[in-house]
Amino acid sequence: MTPRRAAALLVGAVLAAGAWRVAAETAAPAWDDAWYLEVSFRLFHALGRGLADFAAQWAGAFRTKAPLVSLLPLPLYALVGPSEKAAALTGLVLHGATCAFTAATARELWRDDERRERAAALAASLVALTPLLYGLSRVFLVESLLTALTAAAAWRVAAARRDAREASVLGLLLGLGLLAKVTFPAFVAGFVWLRRGALAPHARAALFLGSVLAATWYAFNLPFVLAFAWSAAFGRVAADYAGGGPLSFPFRLCAGALSWPFAAALALVTAAAAARGRVFFDAGTRFALAWLAPLLLFAAGVNAEPRLVAPALPGLALLAAGAASSLEGRAPRVAAAVLLLATGGGVFVRETFLAPAGTSMPWSGAPSREAAWDRDALVTAAAAAAGEDGVVALALEDRRLNANNLASASAARGLALRCISLGYAQSSVEGALLRLKDRGATALVLVEGEPVAQAPGFLNRANAGVAAAVESGRLPARLTASVPVAPGVTARVYRLAPSM
Repeated sequence: MTPRRAAALLVGAVLAAGAWRVAAETAAPAWDDAWYLEVSFRLFHALGRGLADFAAQWAGAFRTKAPLVSLLPLPLYALVGPSEKAAALTGLVLHGATCAFTAATARELWRDDERRERAAALAASLVALTPLLYGLSRVFLVESLLTALTAAAAWRVAAARRDAREASVLGLLLGLGLLAKVTFPAFVAGFVWLRRGALAPHARAALFLGSVLAATWYAFNLPFVLAFAWSAAFGRVAADYAGGGPLSFPFRLCAGALSWPFAAALALVTAAAAARGRVFFDAGTRFALAWLAPLLLFAAGVNAEPRLVAPALPGLALLAAGAASSLEGRAPRVAAAVLLLATGGGVFVRETFLAPAGTSMPWSGAPSREAAWDRDALVTAAAAAAGEDGVVALALEDRRLNANNLASASAARGLALRCISLGYAQSSVEGALLRLKDRGATALVLVEGEPVAQAPGFLNRANAGVAAAVESGRLPARLTASVPVAPGVTARVYRLAPSM
């Protein structure tokens, strides 16, 4: 069996397991993924109403986040209807694309080297087996898209020709990358700089095309997205995800993105190849290191969220694949490949089929056995209380039920009902009441029951005070429905007085 075919079989098995994992998962989308889903559903329904509605929905989508990922499932919705699981399947397609683009990059970098096909096949396999990448591919988040576009850009930069069509391809990738996430240029800057000479003839045309494409959304939202990006990197949002500083970064990378066994195998093989000196540090290795350069920014930054580093990780797979393929002698090369694939495969089995919640790596683990809470029944009751184009405030922030995934359930049905929280990590009852007024809330949902006690405390500090305000009459409200949303959990839906 050729290396290319073996890699294709491995990648196919990983994607098939991912599809099973998506189908078997019972937990609802939590926060960011639910937000992306809400926008995706609203874009789909807007498109059904006409191009003008779609353009308006696109221009106003998110404000603080580029919205391209929310467009991707629309063809699937046309076939099966708006569906959270259908949307999640797009991540698997993108993960497969990342594997293919990384292999194509390896073939370009070692074009005239006898290890070309070995390195390409191993690089694709290692991308497939990287825990953070396959974990994210099963959730509707932007990182799988951003990683695939970064890998596609790496391929085209590595293969840059003087063909005039190259500028169009590079410009398209730049525009799509920016529409995926504002940080896209940071992930491609290293290898673009490395190949700046070959790219110079295409730079002006590519920048123009990319800017025009990105402007379809950034023209309306640039101040908002830049402010949020700064806050997420260095400000208040980053502080909520702060880590232990640069010295802890390698440990966080291993624990949150690679796993310790896989990281140890990658390090061992790369170190063995590096000992050979110039044979290892060729143009392909330099390109892979340039792809990894953004990790230095994340090491020095405040935000320690693991998924932010995802687009750099195919560079690590490329580096290790080149290292394993550069070893002298067939036996060492086979041993290195077996070590990498065995450790990666072992972790993959654990993180896909065996590890229960609480013991798995981020975005991984066996499917949840917990039944999803009944968001649809709550949406129906909330729409009746607030009006289908009203605003309902949910006094609970929990991965099982929160304003984001209630909004997702509402948007999937094509309702104009908007769902808001009392405010992110709201600690002030007065602040929560003011938010209800400022956001024009027409209904309020209070949730009670023993399982609610498991909700994150720092996100739910104002809930009891708002409930007390309803009980005392300070917040005029009329109970319209009591909805059992899970065993032992009841959501009480109130219509708020217009004079609030």
